[in-house]
Amino acid sequence: MKNIALFILSICLFFSCSQQKEKPYKIGQKSIHFVDDSRNRPLATEIWYPTLDNIISKKQKGSPNELFKAIETIPNAAIANEKFPLLIISHGTGGNRFSMTWFIEKMVMEGYIVVSLDHYGNSTFNKIPREFVKWWERAIDVQYVLTETLKNNEFASKIDTSKIGGVGFSLGGYTNIALAGGYVDRTVRENENAAERKMPVEFPKTEETINFQNDSLIVASYNKYKNRVKDNRIKAFFVMAPAIGFGFHSKEQTNRITAPVFIVAGKGDKVAPIKTNAEKYHSLINTSKIYLFNENVEHYVFLNEATDFGKEIAPAITIDKPTVARRKIHEETVNLALGFFESTL
Repeated sequence: MKNIALFILSICLFFSCSQQKEKPYKIGQKSIHFVDDSRNRPLATEIWYPTLDNIISKKQKGSPNELFKAIETIPNAAIANEKFPLLIISHGTGGNRFSMTWFIEKMVMEGYIVVSLDHYGNSTFNKIPREFVKWWERAIDVQYVLTETLKNNEFASKIDTSKIGGVGFSLGGYTNIALAGGYVDRTVRENENAAERKMPVEFPKTEETINFQNDSLIVASYNKYKNRVKDNRIKAFFVMAPAIGFGFHSKEQTNRITAPVFIVAGKGDKVAPIKTNAEKYHSLINTSKIYLFNENVEHYVFLNEATDFGKEIAPAITIDKPTVARRKIHEETVNLALGFFESTL
């Protein structure tokens, strides 16, 4: 009888410890507007983090004019009293810091602090033509926001600085490859890549005539920042459908990359075709691994799930092929990310 009692007690203790270990994190959210005074560059930022606070009232439904579905968060909640790994996200060209909340939601619930920022001049509501082609300055944006986050009184003591990872989609994928140590060469002009140098559909309308190859402001920016893109604080990089492959021509451009890089893309990507982007990066980066979804999976599948309104007015970025379930691709992708960061951070 005594042995049975001890057995039952041990089972209870096991489940009690398991429940304590698997804390039911909810998602805290804090908005911060950083400004990099050295470049006169405002950088709107969201910090998403694990919290044990309870939701007091249900969030009202979003505006009927929202393109993408929102996630449930607790604004300005108290961060859980632990140290957490940190991920910093770079959005795609013309996107914004909310473009990948599907990814953010899962990672925070699994115990990560996630920082996402709007890249100045290259985000949804702040489009400046030159900033669409000053790709390298995006890495400087990430470095600045990371530095400021690590100094923030509320979050600094809760971040495990030995476990910092980078995440990016499309142009944000390139941004992370730059942060890993890859530098883009904008001086080489290859005729076979001319089609890839067309401006993206998100490029803003402008009456200004800009010679993007020789414009003095763009050239000056490149010369100043091209060798400052690598950030050794970031230990691993997870990139989705990376772009700007046309700016990489040799392993010399990636020989400074020593951190692990995981590349995910769809074989049906027509915006950043895998042959000249994802697979090209994989061939040039010695530390990379790659996972490719099938030929029906296209570029914008890595954005949030769309609302009915979003599908109606922006079908190109919200509707996938009939055989593709965006939610399923998201689930598979985030599981790949979890496994990758658990083994590399």
